[in-house]
Amino acid sequence: MMSRVLSKCLLVGVVAVTGAFAGPEATDASKTVVVVSSDNPKISGQLFHPKICPNQVNYVAFVRQIRDNRQIWLFDSKTKELTQITPKANSSKIEDVNIDEDTDQSIFKGYEDELEWCPVLHDGVQYFLYVSAGGVNNHDVYISSIGSKVHTRLTFDPEVDGTPRWSPDGKSVVFVSARTGDGDLYLVPDITKYLGKDIKREARNAFERLTTNPGEEMFPAYSPDGRFLAYTTRTSGNKKRGLYTIALMDFKDDHKIKIFNNQITNNKSHPSWSFDGHFVAYQISNDLNDRVVDIGVMQLKVDPQGHLVEVADLHGKTPKIAENVYPSSYTGPTWLPGSRAIVYAKRESSRLNPLEVVNLEKWLYDQNYTRATITTQSNIHRDVDCLPNHPIIVFAGQSGLDFQIFASVLIGSDLRLGAEKVDLAKYDLFKN
Repeated sequence: MMSRVLSKCLLVGVVAVTGAFAGPEATDASKTVVVVSSDNPKISGQLFHPKICPNQVNYVAFVRQIRDNRQIWLFDSKTKELTQITPKANSSKIEDVNIDEDTDQSIFKGYEDELEWCPVLHDGVQYFLYVSAGGVNNHDVYISSIGSKVHTRLTFDPEVDGTPRWSPDGKSVVFVSARTGDGDLYLVPDITKYLGKDIKREARNAFERLTTNPGEEMFPAYSPDGRFLAYTTRTSGNKKRGLYTIALMDFKDDHKIKIFNNQITNNKSHPSWSFDGHFVAYQISNDLNDRVVDIGVMQLKVDPQGHLVEVADLHGKTPKIAENVYPSSYTGPTWLPGSRAIVYAKRESSRLNPLEVVNLEKWLYDQNYTRATITTQSNIHRDVDCLPNHPIIVFAGQSGLDFQIFASVLIGSDLRLGAEKVDLAKYDLFKN
C-alpha cells in the first residue's frame, strides 16, 4: 500500500525506486570543523545564517549580531581572511531601535542579512544579493560581488523590500515588497544591467509586479529549472491572525497560480525545492514566528501535455514527515545534496537540538526505517545550508559560550553524488 502511494503521485516520467538502497545506510559526518568562532574578538557576538558559495566553495558568508546590529561577513577559507560587507549608507546616523506595531518585532539599528549567492558566475564574477537597512532603517535589496567595493542599491521604496531570490540561470531576481500593501512579489526581468552599477533611483516600471492578492506573499523559491515559483501566501485574516499556505506560479503557463490545500489547518510556509525539482518541503506551524515547527512535503502532478494539474501532499494521511523542528528564518527546509532527503535540527531542548535526516523514499517504503542522526562537535544546530553537488553542509552552532559556524563532510546512502570518494583536499574548508 505504501509503495503505491508514491508511484501514483510522482511527477510524470519519474521512476519510483524499490526497497534496495546501496552504500552505508546511516548518513553521518565523516569530519566536522569550526569555520569561524565568536571567540575571535573581530566577530564577537552571535553568529548564524551561514551560506556557502556555490561557485567558489572556499567562501562562506554568515551573519554576526552584536547587540541590536546585524552584519554580513565573508570568510575565505583559502586565505583565512574575514571581511565585513558594508553598503554605502545614506546617513552616518543610525536611528534608535523601535517597535513595528504590525509585527511586534524589533527593528535593528543596523541590519544586513538575507544573503543569496548568484547560482552562476557573470563574466567570472561571483555576485550576491542581500538586504540592508542602509543606516536609516529602510530595508532595501542590494547587489555586490566578492572583492568589490561597489554595493548597488536595487530598491529605493520607503516601504520594506527584502527576501531576494535569484533565478536558476542568474538572469533575473524576485523579491518581496510592501510598497503595494502587506507584501507582494516583484520580478527584476534582467538583473544583469544592474551588476556593478551605481544606481541613484528606481527607474519607472523597472520591476514587474507578479502578485496582486489582497493578502500577503513572502518567502519565494524558484524551482531548479526556473519554471515554477513557490511562495507563502496569506489566504485569510491579517498579519497577526492570518492563515498561510503555499502557492505555485507557473512561468511557462502564463503565470497561472495553484494554491496548495490539504487537511492541515495550520500555517504552511517557507517552501524549498528538492534538487531534482519534484518535491517541495515546507514548514507547518500555528504561527509564522513559532520556535518549533513540523515539516511537510508536497509534490507536483503534471499531465502528459506538461500542464500543472495539482499540488498534493506526498502522503495524504501523514503529511508531517518531521516534527519538533528548529525553524528556518527566511528559507525553507534543507535538502541533502543530490538526494530526496531532508536534514533538519531536531528541537529536543533549549541546549540540545541534533541534526536528523529523513529520506522520503525510505520513509515511505521501509516500515523499519530509522532516521539518521548526524554527529558533529556541537549540541546546538541551526540554519543548515548546502549545495546540490558537494557532500558538505555548513550550519550555525555553539560550544560553551562561543557561537560558531561549522562545516561537515557527509557520508551515507542518502547522498547521491556518484561513487567517487570524497577528496577533502579539494576543499579549503577542511584544511588545517
